[in-house]
Amino acid sequence: MRIRLTIILVIISLTSCEKVIDLKTSSSFQGTVFIEGLLVVDQLPKIYLSEALPFKEAQVTPQQVFARNATITLTNIFGSETLQPDSIFDQFRCRWEPFYRGDLPVVFGQTYHMEVNFEGQIFTSSTTIDQSTPSIESITYTGEFFDIYGGHDGVKIQLQDPEGSPNNYRFQMNRRIDNTVSHAHELDVVQSDCTSGELFWVSDIGRTIFNDKGTDGLLLELLVEVSFEYSAGDSTWVTIQSLDAKAARFYKELDDQLISILNPFVEPVFLKSQIDGGAVGFFGSAVLTDSILFIYPQDNP
Repeated sequence: MRIRLTIILVIISLTSCEKVIDLKTSSSFQGTVFIEGLLVVDQLPKIYLSEALPFKEAQVTPQQVFARNATITLTNIFGSETLQPDSIFDQFRCRWEPFYRGDLPVVFGQTYHMEVNFEGQIFTSSTTIDQSTPSIESITYTGEFFDIYGGHDGVKIQLQDPEGSPNNYRFQMNRRIDNTVSHAHELDVVQSDCTSGELFWVSDIGRTIFNDKGTDGLLLELLVEVSFEYSAGDSTWVTIQSLDAKAARFYKELDDQLISILNPFVEPVFLKSQIDGGAVGFFGSAVLTDSILFIYPQDNP
């Protein structure tokens, strides 16, 4: 009887104590600056610069958090250029994504220095693009594999790791889809609603960072869960990003943070600043392998 009474009292205390707390934010709120800069060899530089909004803000778009009126300069041995505001329309999420763009393609073997001047704050970082490029030996379909998130279907990639240097890898699959295809995001299922059956390109970026620690120079096996639904006969092009240490560290922490959000028993993970001046984020680089055609042999299970 005492145990039953204790349980009843606990239930009453949990269900009857409810208080609405009005969180107040200062009108002088200054959000943390967030920088995501991944220079990709042979592509034009893109730097995403955003500013955090107050805690009470509802879900926002990239345009709302975009840090406007910043001056971003990239410098290498050949000189410097000032990046200009630009944007691209995300046909899957039906929204504009703003960023700062350069006009000079990224060159392998160069060291790039970035300086961001935003509202009197100066942020700096640098990256040297000297990553080894692996070769994709094979790509096959796998109906089931398991990781910390559970069981998945996906692709299995055999990757020949170059010998003699530490390497970090991330999966990328480029393909054309229409608005009947959904994205199985971990936190919410997303589907396009603005393209009316038109085919458009999407990039499926892997969340897991692979490295060759203890397997330098060996044939690696990468098991990757894909994000977009598929059907038998769908054509895709697979490439592997060879990341520098800063980019790999950032994306690894980002994945760890997602795990902690999904699992209340996992210790929270915070993104560490890799930018001098206090901004959150990173400035790194990637070299891509050649794209390999992969055709799905069966429908989405």
